[in-house]
Amino acid sequence: MAKEVACAANLRTWGQAFHLYAGDHEGTLPHTDDRARNRPADAYDPAHPEHECCYIDLLPPLMGRRAWRDFPNGSKPVADIWQCPQAKPLPDDAYSPGYQPSVQGYHSYAMNSYLEHDFEFGSYKPYPSFLKLSLCRAPARTLLMFEQTLDPQQGYGQQGGQSMAGRYTAEDARAFTERHAHLRGGLGSNVVMLDGHREWRNDLWDEALGNPRIPLEHDLTWFPY
Repeated sequence: MAKEVACAANLRTWGQAFHLYAGDHEGTLPHTDDRARNRPADAYDPAHPEHECCYIDLLPPLMGRRAWRDFPNGSKPVADIWQCPQAKPLPDDAYSPGYQPSVQGYHSYAMNSYLEHDFEFGSYKPYPSFLKLSLCRAPARTLLMFEQTLDPQQGYGQQGGQSMAGRYTAEDARAFTERHAHLRGGLGSNVVMLDGHREWRNDLWDEALGNPRIPLEHDLTWFPY
């Protein structure tokens, strides 16, 4: 129970930092992704300058912490606001070649990748790379961040096959984990919504969809517009 409470507090802190940043930047949020999405990974990519403006680098100074990129490989944060206290990575050989959580670090929290859907996936029109809060239709209903699994066998709705679990700063429903027991029974995880409030959820992987990774267009759980 104490670990869930600490985890919920971490997400609330992130939510507050997003709003502090937006207040200083005309209501705009930092980007969802960092250099891990670049080619080659973890290096500057002139095709994606937006990845230099990821929330894990821009928000921590507002919380009195160093930016993620300022921690050298092999010394990435494993506690504090960065990680759910209950989340532990597996040995490096459990993941895809080229991804070593012990070296590159890992993320037990992920930003909702559909907030700034500026890449080709599904049949949706691309969104702007930076989200403006004033344009969001239902901030109390739309996910900002959620807990993501670090176990490849727990991805895709517990079906497995997510060999990059915890690698990326932004994800979709395939990464959602059910990590904490709820007082009323069952497992679920903490999420924080665009308006900054925290919830406990266990319904983000929707088997009723043809592909649970791809929500219905304009589903306000995932999409801001």
